[in-house]
Amino acid sequence: MEVETTITLYKVFGWLRANRKRVVAGGVAAALIAAVVSFYIIHKNQNEADADQELLAQPLGLSTTDPANPETLLKISRAYPGTAAGADAQLLAAKALFLESKYKEAQEAFSKFISDNPGNPLVPRAQVGVAASLESADKISDAVQKYKEVAAIYSSQPDITYPVKLTLGRLSEAQGKPDAAVTYYTELARLNNPYDPWVAEAKERLRLLLAKHPELDKSSGVNPYQTPSLMSPAAAEVASPLTPSAADIQLSAPPATQSAAPETAPATTPKTNQEAPAAPAPGSPPAGNNPGGNPR
Repeated sequence: MEVETTITLYKVFGWLRANRKRVVAGGVAAALIAAVVSFYIIHKNQNEADADQELLAQPLGLSTTDPANPETLLKISRAYPGTAAGADAQLLAAKALFLESKYKEAQEAFSKFISDNPGNPLVPRAQVGVAASLESADKISDAVQKYKEVAAIYSSQPDITYPVKLTLGRLSEAQGKPDAAVTYYTELARLNNPYDPWVAEAKERLRLLLAKHPELDKSSGVNPYQTPSLMSPAAAEVASPLTPSAADIQLSAPPATQSAAPETAPATTPKTNQEAPAAPAPGSPPAGNNPGGNPR
């Protein structure tokens, strides 16, 4: 066994001696590659740190008294490409342009962020920013198409689709399409999440819209969202199962007194199954004048 090991080592050393130049060159190349990788990692980390420091030094528009400067943010994104802070600065610049009512520039900035950072988790919000910029620029048809596209692509993300569907319902109302608005509101109203603000607002908008257009309620013959004051008497009678019927009203009415009997009844008609009251004794006061209210 030792002889075989010795022979193998001799062979290896012999190969190394014959190919020492190639081995040295390969070692140098490996060392250079390791140096480059190490330098890239160190430089990248330093670049990320510098980008973070630059971004945090800028006002981010968290208050109206300290608005963000879109030009400065765009400079940071150009100075630190490929960094998380650079991408954040680019998106914040688009938002700042939107808040300054520069909707065309904001749309372009949101679109550039999407193309420059296709794998960024904030791309869906940038897509919404493109649609919102189109809407604010009164390009309603284009905005509706963009919102529909976003709702289809990110259907599994409630934080994106819920406000988008609510916006589509609102825009459908503005376009005079209440039937489409009912569809969007109903999709949200059916969700069993009473604490979600988008769902709550959709339910309220649906109630108000169906009050104006009860014919759009296809769920039943009666509109459950319509208030009784806005309904016809016939519909109001059917709408609530607690509405008393005519028989209930008759049974609950107070019994008629004898004085309310029809005038056509004969005054001398004797009472059936009832004795005639006894005549009062001479000199006794009438029963109605008794302070106790009872006849003697």
